[in-house]
Amino acid sequence: MNPTTTNVLLEEWAINDDVMRLREWGTNRVYALHADLHPGPLIGSAPSCSIQIHDRTRRTSRVHAQLQRVQGRWAVIDRSRNGLYRDGAKLDKFVLTPGIELGLGGGVTLVAESARLIALRTVLARMLGWSAASAEAIDLALRAIRFAAQRRMTLVLCGVDLVPLAEELHRLTLTAARPFVLCNPRRSTTELTWNPTRCASTGTAALAEAVGGTVCLTTRHLPSDLRDLMKESRRPECQTQLVVCSERADEAEVFNVAPIVVPPLASREDELDRLIEEYARDAAGPLELRPHWLSAPERVWIRNHMHTLASIQKATTRLAAIRQAGSMTRGAARLGISHVALLKWLRTHEFPPSLADP
Repeated sequence: MNPTTTNVLLEEWAINDDVMRLREWGTNRVYALHADLHPGPLIGSAPSCSIQIHDRTRRTSRVHAQLQRVQGRWAVIDRSRNGLYRDGAKLDKFVLTPGIELGLGGGVTLVAESARLIALRTVLARMLGWSAASAEAIDLALRAIRFAAQRRMTLVLCGVDLVPLAEELHRLTLTAARPFVLCNPRRSTTELTWNPTRCASTGTAALAEAVGGTVCLTTRHLPSDLRDLMKESRRPECQTQLVVCSERADEAEVFNVAPIVVPPLASREDELDRLIEEYARDAAGPLELRPHWLSAPERVWIRNHMHTLASIQKATTRLAAIRQAGSMTRGAARLGISHVALLKWLRTHEFPPSLADP
């Protein structure tokens, strides 16, 4: 590993984009930050503030803080007696970067968001649920992902079929340009959701392959050198984040962090149609398909045969390729798999023969 590489590499997802809005923790209540705000916009409970906060705890001062532009970034300055907090630490002034939690006197917390962070939160809502009860879990997940990217903790996901979701989070945070390496003692190569993914059979080999990116583990197939992997990943010069996928929370206890629990689809029956629609929309995007290209019978088939988020994503991606290409043979070629492999997958999942060719 290159010891001269700085942790800035792992924070690019958080600083490449300017903060464009503040959002109250655990809610969808947002306050846009734009160029035509009154000079030196104020944050507080007073009606005169550009960003007026309604705080039931009454810990937010009438004029609590002031925003300023500093070298093209938003900075916030304390103007209160109750204190201003950056990720729980009391400070008089600091620059806002995406994900930072801005505490107002211990009452209201605002999350600084960029376009990329908003996209990440959208994906997390899809993973964890859209109900009001899921809102705080989504913000806790955002915090865990940010801390993992900054190597302040290991990111642990709990659920089933999680490696494709871990790869999607990697792509949205560190970007697809950085390596994503699956550490699996039983396999040497694999291909996951977004791109051919590197695979390593030992933890130390995975770290060597994933410099500046992500090593993904599954508790089902932990490497024999897990202890060495954990030790090396904590070294200051290590520039790789660690993500663990576990089917059960108790299996992840060795990592000493609260997991992001992805609920089973069986508990989200009322959201299933929306999930299918969103994945279908994503699959259609690069293929120039009409917005509602998925037929009603295809939706029923997905609902009945796909039981994880990753499987819905795979199904919509494959059906979209077939639809856009005009045949199964050309669709398989577009997907980079053989016609036989695609046909076998469709038959395994009992896809109706009448729908096999558009």
